[in-house]
Amino acid sequence: MANGIGRFLCEWGINKIFTVTVDNASSNDVTVKELSKQLTKMGTNLMNGTHLHVRCMAHIMNLVVQDGLKESSVSIERVRHAVRYVRQSPARLKRFQECFDAEQLNSKKTLCLDVPTRWNSTYLMLRRAIEFECAFSHYASSEIGLRHYLEHSYIDVGIPTGELLSSDWDNVKRITKFLEIFYLLTLKISGSRYVTSNIHFLEICAVAVYLKQLIANEDIVLSEMAKNMKENFNKYWGDLGKMNKIIFISCILDPRYKIESVGFALVKIFGVDPGATIQAEIVLHWTL
Repeated sequence: MANGIGRFLCEWGINKIFTVTVDNASSNDVTVKELSKQLTKMGTNLMNGTHLHVRCMAHIMNLVVQDGLKESSVSIERVRHAVRYVRQSPARLKRFQECFDAEQLNSKKTLCLDVPTRWNSTYLMLRRAIEFECAFSHYASSEIGLRHYLEHSYIDVGIPTGELLSSDWDNVKRITKFLEIFYLLTLKISGSRYVTSNIHFLEICAVAVYLKQLIANEDIVLSEMAKNMKENFNKYWGDLGKMNKIIFISCILDPRYKIESVGFALVKIFGVDPGATIQAEIVLHWTL
């Protein structure tokens, strides 16, 4: 892959590469190392490739949130199975529409099923399903098929899905509100028509603060979700020494923030000593 990237860079006449953003597949580590060697041979490997490898923030966010969703899988699975059941045939969709009309709901939207490996699609599925909560209740009370399906389907081996209860709707409403913060953040950092490198560090700080607040939350479901997410968060962003310094420097170059804002955030999130140490390193890199 590195050879292919290098070949295209030559064809396009691009020889000034500072960073390459990739997801967290182990094969990408090898690719970036090989690409760094090629850039060194070309004499264009800035700072010896120290900051060449940047991990994709959107991909890390996906991994972090997926860990949180595992904690609340029962309620989510019940909604997912209910949506899947209704969508499986035109007859069921027609009957569901009748329940929808009977409840006098006003929406032109339709049910959507998620891709379990993409948490943002799970968020969208839950948000849409919540709009149809009354229709689902009406459907379940008038059609034994949905209840039978939920009682005889399985979340995992030996774990039946079970009936979709009002407590499940309460759970998914809280979970959806919780996920909305991460959904909006992912949209923000995934933009392709505007600069995003300057916002990554402050968004990481915002996530750290949000998770800290939720861990202390009295809501057990949200607290456990936040704890699981914090563990994965720390894996990628918990050690300042392992983070690419360009994340900090790009924020400093934004006239709205500068070194004082970044230094304050570092100390606030990671503590006085680690924050001060990294701030000194950033100033050193910045002035090279």
